[in-house]
Amino acid sequence: MRNGLIAALMWLGMLAGCNSEPAYRGVGFIAYNYTPWNIQSINVKDEQGAAASTMQVSPGGGEGSVTCCFTLKGTEFAVEWRGVDGELLRKHLHDGKADSLFFDRHGAVSFPATQIPPGDGPLYLELHIYPDEHMEMALSRKLLGQTRIPIVDTVDWLWRDHRASLGDYRSNAELLRVTAKVLKSAWTKYRIEDGQDLRQYMLLYFTVASDFDSDAQVKAMLERSGRAPGDFAREVAGLPQAKLDQIRKTGAPPGDKNV
Repeated sequence: MRNGLIAALMWLGMLAGCNSEPAYRGVGFIAYNYTPWNIQSINVKDEQGAAASTMQVSPGGGEGSVTCCFTLKGTEFAVEWRGVDGELLRKHLHDGKADSLFFDRHGAVSFPATQIPPGDGPLYLELHIYPDEHMEMALSRKLLGQTRIPIVDTVDWLWRDHRASLGDYRSNAELLRVTAKVLKSAWTKYRIEDGQDLRQYMLLYFTVASDFDSDAQVKAMLERSGRAPGDFAREVAGLPQAKLDQIRKTGAPPGDKNV
């Protein structure tokens, strides 16, 4: 009797353990790409081998692009994605070298049990791939408005409002590719994420000097301890024209494409 009771308790404990494992059933999958690379495919697998996947996510892309429907379980996930430098690919499309330009990335993401967002709309599992290629996951019921680093919005603003100052950039697609490459440094060095900060950072890069952050005053603004989102944008907006002219005169030509 005692052995039977112990066995029953062990079985109940195992059952509770299984039931406590988070499961995300029938979710849509959205991948947000903050890297400079064009991502050809992305695959997320749980420890049981179930997977969610999507394809063709350009730099800054992902918002509104959902694949459906997947069921994933657990808290530990393996991620594989294949990428390419879009500019290099464009140059080598017809010389037989295109396939050799693609590269594969493998990583792991821990996603602790997360409360399902309230509401009746579809549930989306988000994968955010940051400029340094680390990844984070999240749950949402919002198809739009979840982009954490607004690359596309920044490029649209630059092209719309400052096109005359962008030198020999031939299209907003080219501007997007370079912006995403500049962002890698901006995020890694200074954690530039806020939309207004990103706009002013890129405006300085593309219209004043490519190495504007080598200026001591600007560098101090970027590296200031406790800098809050939007602080950098406000400080840049307050710089006198004479200061911008000085940075332009002593700095590298703006909009360098060889990032």
